[in-house]
Amino acid sequence: MAYTYDKYHPYRTQLEEYAPKWDGMAHLKRKDGILEVRFHTDDGPVRFCEAIHTGYLGLCHDISHDPDNEIVILTGTGDSFVSLSDPEMSTVFPKYTSSVTYDWWYLTATRVPLAWLDIPVPVICALNGPITIHPESVLLSDYIIAGENAYTVDRHIQDAGCAPIDGVNILYEKLLGVNAARALLLNSGVIDARRGHELGIFAEVVPHGKELERAWEFAEDLLKRVPSRMVRRMTRETFTQPLREAFMKDIRSSLCHECYSSELRTDAKPEEGHKNMIDKEM
Repeated sequence: MAYTYDKYHPYRTQLEEYAPKWDGMAHLKRKDGILEVRFHTDDGPVRFCEAIHTGYLGLCHDISHDPDNEIVILTGTGDSFVSLSDPEMSTVFPKYTSSVTYDWWYLTATRVPLAWLDIPVPVICALNGPITIHPESVLLSDYIIAGENAYTVDRHIQDAGCAPIDGVNILYEKLLGVNAARALLLNSGVIDARRGHELGIFAEVVPHGKELERAWEFAEDLLKRVPSRMVRRMTRETFTQPLREAFMKDIRSSLCHECYSSELRTDAKPEEGHKNMIDKEM
């Protein structure tokens, strides 16, 4: 039953209520407290659109407030986690020619990283393929199991024509160091599965198609090794606090700079410039 305010009961969500709500972008199932979140578009690889981006906020909210979730597994469908865009979005953006950078980007992108970090239990990612659009959705996970075909890359400068600072800059700096982060963003450096493992970004690399199976094995073992509900949650809090501080400090100014660089484009009409952000993979 959906929550109704009652001063004797704290606010909580229930899987049987929110799973159907998000079924169009993610299939959710839970076993023994382990929640699997499999992103998809029409049961195939995700084709990213801003509805998915804003959807992360609501989905993370529902997951975060469900006390029966003990571990979360994120994964995608097919050979891609999120590396394809939805071409139909090019017909939607012209409706927001005066404020697209605020209504579609700033308002969401300043909040999404913190929504991921607010999930109060360990987050495991079964990275089934490339993550090239908002890779923070994966890289903020506590334990990433990458398939051999997985890689991440940021192409804001080369493909989108705007500053590469929508949050991945903050995360790259924390994970890789200042100079390495700047180099990767400026030259669209690819971090493939092998290199990601060497850098410590990916905890494991497995054959493609085995990522989710291995994630479930790890999650089930983690529940046995760390049976305390509070130990799992306080461990997660400790892991996420430095990242939360970094995003709280810089994400809003970063997004302002990216949005401003997007608005300054003079080689196309506003709606055409925004269309380019969707037509090309980032």
